[in-house]
Amino acid sequence: KMLNALGHEKLTAGIFFEYFYLLSGAIIQALAMRLFLVPAQLVSGGISGIGQIVNAFTDWPIGLMVFVGNIPLFLLGWRFLGGPRFALRTALSITVFSFFTDAFMWIIPGEGVTHDLVLNCLYGGVMLGVGLGLVYRGRGTSGGSDILGRILNYRFGISISQSYLITDTLVVLAGGFAFNWEKALYGLVVIYVSGLAAEMISE
Repeated sequence: KMLNALGHEKLTAGIFFEYFYLLSGAIIQALAMRLFLVPAQLVSGGISGIGQIVNAFTDWPIGLMVFVGNIPLFLLGWRFLGGPRFALRTALSITVFSFFTDAFMWIIPGEGVTHDLVLNCLYGGVMLGVGLGLVYRGRGTSGGSDILGRILNYRFGISISQSYLITDTLVVLAGGFAFNWEKALYGLVVIYVSGLAAEMISE
């Protein structure tokens, strides 16, 4: 079905830009993770946040865990958010994000660009939100809580920023136990800022 959807999606200028937004957004999110969020141990919620927590104790690759953890949510999104075409774009977004999150580890210094928690929180949140918004403009999602957030947004009219707070709070609280509560509080700010940025870009 996914291949049939791709075959029927003729490459117009609009489709080209949608895929450009999709790929750019996934790469920008991976950059946000490696430049700001992972070095500062700021959990951004969702599957990537769970991946950060597990990585801190096991050194398992974050991108690989994001890819595997998204499989059940991917199937849920297929059911509620548009079938094969949605699935194709979301699968592409998840794969690109997962790949570059691990690939950038070999390029970007592990300490990131700053040790200031506020700067990491704000810049990481804005960059993550811009990436999310671009993926939305490409008519896909980044998987994880993005799928749950879009279901809440489309089905119940809850805004994107509020959806993130609902779906990601538990993961951030888990980050408080894994790291410390100051970083968990900053993690909530990251989610809120990224939600606002995503909403601005997508609308």
